[in-house]
Amino acid sequence: MELAKFNIIQSDEQYIFTYIDTKGNVNSPLHADYLNNKMKSVERRHKELTHATPHKLRHTGATLAKQFGTSLEDISEALTHSDTLTTKTYVNTSNVIPMAVGEIAYRNLKK
Repeated sequence: MELAKFNIIQSDEQYIFTYIDTKGNVNSPLHADYLNNKMKSVERRHKELTHATPHKLRHTGATLAKQFGTSLEDISEALTHSDTLTTKTYVNTSNVIPMAVGEIAYRNLKK
């Protein structure tokens, strides 16, 4: 298993999202704001990008899935919503990232 390469034993207490911290410790748990902070860092360096948050990306992903024909039930399950009423608010909102911005971000990530 991949974890064994880092002397990590898989258990029920194993973190899913980890990183190597500045001291070189492997398997450090990510702080709840880790992704928000990384996204803000990218935003500061790339002024041409629209402001985005992980939650806004959830809305965008749900909206794109709906636009490409995914059923509301499947989107709801993927987002772990308890019912499709919540999912409907995700796919019927202006809280999405414009496609052109997503394309710019994708091109920059490919570099």
